[in-house]
Amino acid sequence: MSLTAVFSELVTTHYITIVLGVVFGVKLYNQKRTKNAELRYFWMTLICCFLLAVEDVVESAAAQDPDLRLLRIAMSTLGYVLRPTAALGLLLVVCPPEKRTWRVWIPNFINLAVFSTAFFSPIAFSFDEDYAFVRGPLGACVFVVAFLYMVQILYLSWRRFYVRKRSERWILILCAAACILGTVIDMFYGGNHLNQALIVSCVFFNLFLCFHDNRLDPLTDLANRFAFYDDMEDHQRDITAIASLDMNGLKRINDTQGHAAGDSALRAIGRCLNGVNDRNTTAYRIGGDEFVILFFKQGEDEVNQTVLRACQAVKQAGYSLSAGYAMRADGESAQHTLSRSDKLMYADKAEYYRQSGIDRRRQ
Repeated sequence: MSLTAVFSELVTTHYITIVLGVVFGVKLYNQKRTKNAELRYFWMTLICCFLLAVEDVVESAAAQDPDLRLLRIAMSTLGYVLRPTAALGLLLVVCPPEKRTWRVWIPNFINLAVFSTAFFSPIAFSFDEDYAFVRGPLGACVFVVAFLYMVQILYLSWRRFYVRKRSERWILILCAAACILGTVIDMFYGGNHLNQALIVSCVFFNLFLCFHDNRLDPLTDLANRFAFYDDMEDHQRDITAIASLDMNGLKRINDTQGHAAGDSALRAIGRCLNGVNDRNTTAYRIGGDEFVILFFKQGEDEVNQTVLRACQAVKQAGYSLSAGYAMRADGESAQHTLSRSDKLMYADKAEYYRQSGIDRRRQ
């Protein structure tokens, strides 16, 4: 097969993969907001998907000529190594930073070791006397590893990216499910369904992360003001309580220690408030030193304990919060509940300054 024929086959067979890959590659190249690690792993999956398309066409050409047996073995081995590597890249995108350790690479290295034996052993795959492909006893290793990675992606997508807009999270779930289905189809029927599912998933995962990052405050990693008002509007029927919190003494820290120290204090508070987040509790930073917690379908005992726990965590970190919360009355708007919690917070702040003997006008 000539080079022109190979190129024609590549475009014809993998047109969607190539177009999506080029467009997505341009987006990644110009993307500045994505964290560097996530950007690298997107590139990892994208490059693997593109190489898989090239490998498929070259392997198909080599399959037509027994004299190209060595090239066919090399291309087949490359394909079986790239599939789980592409899936691993997507897994590392959704994996929390603290879990991106060498351990997640172990299944991929095992798969690499298994298929590297194809040059001297039929344990992974071989070709019979008619030059037909024969899967060896460990030939399913690639699909098992890819399936393992996809299940982890499914689990982490559900656990890590919990947002009140559940429809957004379901995009990730559907993408991961499509990749799992692609793995199963490729295992039993052959083809490049996993590769196509991976490149499409890459695009949607990136769009989701952009949406997710747009709802986060970059300094504290809490949900931001936009997310707060968005959730107030979309989930007002589920809101049962609102807590207003305000840092004490931020201006004094900025004036005496510098704004870097003030930012460090806000980050510490962000870590404390992130510690109370769960499926029914979301903390937001809505201003400089202003925070809000929305409680969904929770009673007053739970709300009170959560607010106390947050304030205690901040105190242990070396800082102080003024806080007030209000339970939502029947028929009351969430905005009015917020106003009541603000008043209680300001009363708590006045008491804090009264007891500490600090003139608030100098803060």
